[in-house]
Parts: sequence; structure tokens; C-alpha cells
Amino acid sequence: MNNRIEEELTLLQTFYTKVTYIKDGQWVFIEDYPIPAGLPWNRQKTNVCFQIPTAYPGTPPYGFYVPSGILCDDKSPNNYQEPANNKPPFPGEWGFFSWTQESGWYATGDPRSGSNLLSFARTFRDRFIEGT
Repeated sequence: MNNRIEEELTLLQTFYTKVTYIKDGQWVFIEDYPIPAGLPWNRQKTNVCFQIPTAYPGTPPYGFYVPSGILCDDKSPNNYQEPANNKPPFPGEWGFFSWTQESGWYATGDPRSGSNLLSFARTFRDRFIEGT
């Protein structure tokens, strides 16, 4: 693991306490990601995972995975595929949200001052707020 990814994983763990990294394929797993209260999702929290691209940080992460069966207003969400074409290396069946960081990706030399794994993971909340 390179120093930047190691530093960003440490930063990610300051916000999400249950983070696992699998070097083979560069997968990040966040346990019990909170879904904002009062929204019509069939879960209040969910495990999520995503893959760090090989050309990171020049190439941002794209999309995120959740365990199969997630619904919003009793419907499958838009821009969501179940089962996921690319199966994460974690137990169970997974679905995939097509998702990018809407504010754009601006990685800098200092991982704490620009876009990073934490800023990407925090945008999943925005996707849940969007609903279906």
C-alpha cells in the first residue's frame, strides 16, 4: 500500500470507525454506514464498499456497493444494478450504485486539503438523500 492510500485510510477511520482495506484489488469496506434518518430507505444503515482505482488519485473512485436488497419507497433505486457485475471480495451478494463525487475531483499533493477517500465516502450520504 502506498503512503497516500495509507494516510487516506487513516483519515477515513477518523470518521468511520469500522473500515477494512483489502490490498488485492484495493477495496475499502465501511461497516454500518448511516443512512440519514427520515428517508424512505428500507435500512437505517448499511455496509458499503468501493474500489480504489489503479491510477488513484489522478483517477477518482467510481460508484459504491451495498448488500443486495436495498429499496427506496419499496422500489429499486435509479442508477443501481443488482447483482453487481463486479463482485466485491466481501461475503454476500452486492448491488452497485453508479455514483461520482458531484463537486468534482480535485486531488492535491496533500491528501487532507483536496479530494480524498473520506470526501468520496461522505458523498454516499448525498446519494441516499436523493432517494430513488
